[in-house]
Amino acid sequence: MEAIGHPAARVGGAQIELVSDGRMTRLGSLYQQIPLRVLPAFAFDREPASLLYLITLTTGLMDGDSHLLDIAARAGTRAVVTGQSATRIHPTQSSFAAQNWYADVEDDAILVVLPGPAIPYAGSRFFQRGRITLAPTARMIWGDIWLAGRYNRGTLSERFQFERIVQDFEVRRARRLIYRDRFSWNGPWNPQQAAWSFGGELAAASLFVAGTLPEVLPPADVSVRRSLFRMDQDVSGFRWVGPPGAVTADLVRITLSIAGNWTGGPTAAPWLLESTDLAANHWFSKPAGR
Repeated sequence: MEAIGHPAARVGGAQIELVSDGRMTRLGSLYQQIPLRVLPAFAFDREPASLLYLITLTTGLMDGDSHLLDIAARAGTRAVVTGQSATRIHPTQSSFAAQNWYADVEDDAILVVLPGPAIPYAGSRFFQRGRITLAPTARMIWGDIWLAGRYNRGTLSERFQFERIVQDFEVRRARRLIYRDRFSWNGPWNPQQAAWSFGGELAAASLFVAGTLPEVLPPADVSVRRSLFRMDQDVSGFRWVGPPGAVTADLVRITLSIAGNWTGGPTAAPWLLESTDLAANHWFSKPAGR
């Protein structure tokens, strides 16, 4: 694959097949192209799901860069797919940076995908597309976290100074459209515009869930605002605004608690969060003071 629109742009990609051997989820066929790399699936004792890290070998998405990720979750698989670090979106001059996600989730498979968090720098333009196909009994969770930019920089703060962000996400089950989330944010934002979409906070997040929710969900962190809206056919969505660390932790806790309920019932532990095998990072760390 070759980039268009900018001579220094890079196109990276990964075509990932997840398969089950009856005991654990592992990689099947795999194609990867720099700057994207896929680590081997981590499987831990007493954990029902494997963890798959995606690594970007550059400092983030530059002008004209594009990533294509295609995931096939075969029957019986249980997996969390996420980036090793946040998605940094650098300023663009002539084009967009883009990520295109495709996932095909077969019957009796559970797939959790957490692409972000996304950090748009001043002057950045970013397009993210997601196209998900679910078999009749497949279950999936997809989470997005959007940050205000590089905000903790004093007079050099880049809060809401991006140029444009477009999200285009669709999910189909058995060819029927069951969920669509599309927005186009045109920046930079003034304080009133930022308050409209982020509620005066530095992070906003959304979660799509295809599968039955537990009767009892973990209580929301006191520092965030969280909402739940239910749709038909066991499809639900969540929204958050709040401090970045607290929003991330609350989204992860909800996500992995739902997945744990699917595989172990109401008393089951969340996937991965109680494991001693994981180093702290943006997904598996508690906010400071907790």
